[in-house]
Amino acid sequence: MREWQFIKQMQHTGQGHHPKGITATEPGACAVLCPACPHVGKNLPDGWENTPSEIRYMSSCSSHNAVNLADTRVSHGLAATGTGTINCARHNFKWPCSVGDLQKGKRYLNMDYLFFSSMWSSSDIVALNILYDIACQWSKHIWTRMSAFLHQYHIKHHEKSIVFLILKFHLPAHIAKCQTSFSFNLIKGVGCTDGEAPERGWADMNPIATSTRKMGPGSRHDTLDNHFNDWNWKKICAMGEFLASH
Repeated sequence: MREWQFIKQMQHTGQGHHPKGITATEPGACAVLCPACPHVGKNLPDGWENTPSEIRYMSSCSSHNAVNLADTRVSHGLAATGTGTINCARHNFKWPCSVGDLQKGKRYLNMDYLFFSSMWSSSDIVALNILYDIACQWSKHIWTRMSAFLHQYHIKHHEKSIVFLILKFHLPAHIAKCQTSFSFNLIKGVGCTDGEAPERGWADMNPIATSTRKMGPGSRHDTLDNHFNDWNWKKICAMGEFLASH
């Protein structure tokens, strides 16, 4: 079954016809991308970067999300205690190179790696809104921590407009200073985004845990890849009907 899933994935993403063969498949190349997010060279017109900033509003909303079982007894001695993802916060698509294992809860190291890995697919984005339920703490030394990663994971943050935000439902649990500094309601260009879309996706994915918890790391990762890609593909298929009904 695992071999069949791999072959079908290569077929669906066109990697089977790669001039250099399947072994030349780049990280994230098999991910189903969000068609509504900006992708340079795909759904943006030539010269988009010259559009006046006040009418451009070309931003990408990235949201951290995790299912954490680190504080439960059943997690003792496990290689992974949960799963972390980086999502498109507006449309709830999983980003390429954005899913990984967690150990001992949401450690910065794990989530930093997932975030920097996922930014490969958005290196040309000029405005980036980053959401996390603990963005107030996580963002403090993020660029210092980035320096410890390989250069290929580095973001040219000095050349981008980057804003850190906290999901709307989570925000009231923070102190008053956070509620003003990290609020969606005070940021231009985010519309009515609440940032909670990634949380909703776990209702569909949580049942997979009973199947993957006894798998080896390779089988588990392949199974998660298949399910998350299926999630993205189903959203693409339903997007037209959903938009037409609204």
